[in-house]
Amino acid sequence: GRMSFTSQAELQALLRALTREAKQASLRAQILVAGVSQTGQPIEALLLSRQTDLSPAALRASGRPTVLLVGQQHGDEPAGAEALLVLARELAQGELSALTERLNVIVLPRANPDGAQAGRRATASGIDANRDHLLLRTPEAQAIAGLLRDYAPAVVADAHEYPAVGAYLDKFGGVARADVLLQYATAPNVHEFVTRAAEEWFRQPLLARLQREGLSADWYHTLSTSPETRRVAMGAPRPDMGRNAAGLRHAVSLLVETRGADLGRTHLARRVHTQVVAMTSILASAAARADDLIKLRRFVDTETISRACSGEVTLEAAATPSEYVLRLIDPASGADMPVSVAWDSSLQLQPLKTRIRPCGYWLAARENEAAMRLRGLGLTVQRIEEKGVVRGEGFRETSRSALADAPGALLPQVEVVPALLDVDPGSWYVPLDQPLAALAIAALEPDTPSSYVTHGLVGGVTSVSRVLARPGFRTSTLP
Repeated sequence: GRMSFTSQAELQALLRALTREAKQASLRAQILVAGVSQTGQPIEALLLSRQTDLSPAALRASGRPTVLLVGQQHGDEPAGAEALLVLARELAQGELSALTERLNVIVLPRANPDGAQAGRRATASGIDANRDHLLLRTPEAQAIAGLLRDYAPAVVADAHEYPAVGAYLDKFGGVARADVLLQYATAPNVHEFVTRAAEEWFRQPLLARLQREGLSADWYHTLSTSPETRRVAMGAPRPDMGRNAAGLRHAVSLLVETRGADLGRTHLARRVHTQVVAMTSILASAAARADDLIKLRRFVDTETISRACSGEVTLEAAATPSEYVLRLIDPASGADMPVSVAWDSSLQLQPLKTRIRPCGYWLAARENEAAMRLRGLGLTVQRIEEKGVVRGEGFRETSRSALADAPGALLPQVEVVPALLDVDPGSWYVPLDQPLAALAIAALEPDTPSSYVTHGLVGGVTSVSRVLARPGFRTSTLP
């Protein structure tokens, strides 16, 4: 009989009650205060494990993979938070608790408490937290980055909702049919083995589970806001989106979007049930593949480290144009309504810009804030302690243009200039012989829509250079 969603105070009380109940089931449970929202609301997660020591280092060394479940990054998408509270209860004291014999699980039910309270998509500052996983401008994105950095989850599942009517009705005369839309990480430089694991170990079993429950699924997609454009696109390959940023960390990263972002409380039980079914399947797959997930991470981390200074790297890519049959519902009859559409597939990416892979990046001494953001992502960032010279490439800006979807951002066009780089004490070095190298590439190649230069976090193209030889100068690593 309730007319409101779970409040922030109720959510916090429930998580604390579950920590007590988990102990009765011989589980270790801990509240993780991941951060504080822009209006001062705590961003809290529940950690559940069979390990005695719940420190991040102990869990990373436990031999059990960690699964991170994230809900309500968008405040007007409530079913994810409600479903993750159900899952937290079932993990702490119910039928799912047996999965913690093979897994550590972190449940973050509400990543955007300010948006949830206001019933709006964005954070209090108006920034979309789910587009902020590279720049880390918001404390909400910083909170998620901290969990990813400290606990290195092998699997990340992100619960969202998508609008059921809106553009579907305007463009095609139908309403959305799929109970859930799914997509895994599809950014350039996501390792092919991570992609294969996401499809074979997780999405295929999830589709079978949904079908057994009588729930329908499709690939995640978006419709253009332009009234005359009927083209449909899968989720973009940008590295700053949640699912892609997690994939670049070598996690199996899955987006789960239930139908109903524009429905308020209508069909809420079905929406929550669908999320519970999907997340339960993801947890079961992770438990079944626990040993394989540990081996996968170890292999991909090692291979990424070995690739520094060699080969090519894709800086920017586009989806592949194709055709697809979108299954909608006729609003008059309720019958299935298949619609053939022009479809941009992110399953096959077309490289738009590539360069040789450097050994690392140099940053000017004044770029302290950029160095701290990179460190916040989990990257190793080193301070240069002595003057030196190293072979590399600088950038010369030839023009710049505004980005339509990012007010204030200016995308530079550059020429790459071979150079012997003079490096001074106090400047920064970001090596690529580290597991999270792809995040450094996404942030520091200046001429991409997501880069630190484009968004003003690095002062200009002269403040960053590509280092093409392993440096011989002395450095110290930021703690």
